[in-house]
Amino acid sequence: MNKKPAKTAKPKTYHHGDLRRVLLDAALDLVGQQGVQGFTLREAARAAEVSHNAPYRHFATRAQLLVALAIEGHQLLLEFIRTAVGGRITRRERLLALGTAYLQFGCDHTAHFRVMYSGEVAANGTPELAAAQAATFEFFAQEIRAGEAEGLFRAGHTVDYALVGWSAIHGATTLVLDGVLQGTVLFADYKPAALARLVIESLLDGMVKQQIPGESTP
Repeated sequence: MNKKPAKTAKPKTYHHGDLRRVLLDAALDLVGQQGVQGFTLREAARAAEVSHNAPYRHFATRAQLLVALAIEGHQLLLEFIRTAVGGRITRRERLLALGTAYLQFGCDHTAHFRVMYSGEVAANGTPELAAAQAATFEFFAQEIRAGEAEGLFRAGHTVDYALVGWSAIHGATTLVLDGVLQGTVLFADYKPAALARLVIESLLDGMVKQQIPGESTP
């Protein structure tokens, strides 16, 4: 009796609409394991258990896949900080919550965070990516603008303050993710949430409008 030949395992196939998601998830896993530069489209296909040609149905290049992940990351970040700020009353509480949430997002969604601010994504930007980035930055700016309108901050510096604040908390987040502070005396005193609070409070102390002697309180 002749035996039937053993079946060869074939790559999985997905219905239209599912393939894109499974490729994005596979790429995120690879970024988490190897870094942004550590994979190819073929490797993403292999990790997703689809044929090596499958990614090209949605992404012509590796850069396009990364940009899609970056857009998704900015959308997630915006929702993350909106949720953290929601319900906070004072401007100081809102900005402290915003900064802490930004650093926490980096810790909780590190692969997305790495992709969002990678040089390869910056070099292959799209209008959709620019809009997603602008929406995140504008959320920062709105909080500063509201603080200026309330007379809390010196007026006329919205963009400057938002840029400085973003740069500071982004830098702190990167220090934590890269392990630069690990094992140092500084990190022993400031865990991620405490570090974020320190950064934002220090910035706020410099931004708050100081009353000039003789000037009436607004």
